[in-house]
Amino acid sequence: MSRLRVAAAAVAAIAFAALLAGCTPTVALNAAPHANNPKCASVTVILPDTVAGQAKDYTNAQATSAWGSPVKVQLRCGVTPLGPTTKPCITVGSGQDAVDWVLTNDPDDKVLTYVTFGRSPAVEVTIQHGKGGVSDANVLPDLGQAVSQLPRTNLKCIAADDAP
Repeated sequence: MSRLRVAAAAVAAIAFAALLAGCTPTVALNAAPHANNPKCASVTVILPDTVAGQAKDYTNAQATSAWGSPVKVQLRCGVTPLGPTTKPCITVGSGQDAVDWVLTNDPDDKVLTYVTFGRSPAVEVTIQHGKGGVSDANVLPDLGQAVSQLPRTNLKCIAADDAP
């Protein structure tokens, strides 16, 4: 009789755990090509619990993260670093936490995509922008400490007037 109770308790515990897991949606993302780079792990383990006031979600892919319900911000570490570009590049933060970001699409789009510049591997951040979204001015600074863990390359943002 005792074994039956133990087995019933185990089944109940497994069912309860499955029920709890079902309550927490997992955001489906595609891992970046170089997501298995160990340097991405140094980023993902210290990503903040909130970004632009949005709570962190669970994701299904290595070296990814998401925030908001519905999702407002997505991050993928391990994208291919950008080479020199004429796309808008901004530096966010200062000192050790300063990170250069390139806006890869039109700033008037509802979804903005930024890729780190001068870091390898690179990080891509997708931001739901505009009505119902969040401001990139709030997102990028929140990610600075984690993303600055990636090693710098010899590339950095420069003003158009400073380009050779």
